Amino acid sequence: MANLAGANGAIACWDDKYYWNFWRPITAISDADTDGNPATVADPTWAPLFATPPFPEHTSGHTCVSGAVVEAMKDFFGTDKISFSTFSAFCDSTRSFDRFSKAIKEIIDAHVWGGIHFRTADTQG
Repeated sequence: MANLAGANGAIACWDDKYYWNFWRPITAISDADTDGNPATVADPTWAPLFATPPFPEHTSGHTCVSGAVVEAMKDFFGTDKISFSTFSAFCDSTRSFDRFSKAIKEIIDAHVWGGIHFRTADTQG
């Protein structure tokens, strides 16, 4: 069920991405002087910490899939409060959580801090 939920989340996400076709932070920040809002200032030297994926920003694919999987897991176990650990090859570290929802919060924060998504795309995903 978790895999099925994740696949369904990915399908819905990519449908949304190409419906909204929203720019990523790297484009929005470097081209801020072209958005029609005189209160924004461009910063052409800004760069994200993570490589920017080559498809629209909204919504976040990772949180669409992870959120769907977490909801399936919460339904299966009947609770959010399940302890688990996961290894990330990207940063060569293991993260431990005492509930599913804390992992989702960390995924959201990482995408925002890494500069590949706006918070809205991650929370809605």
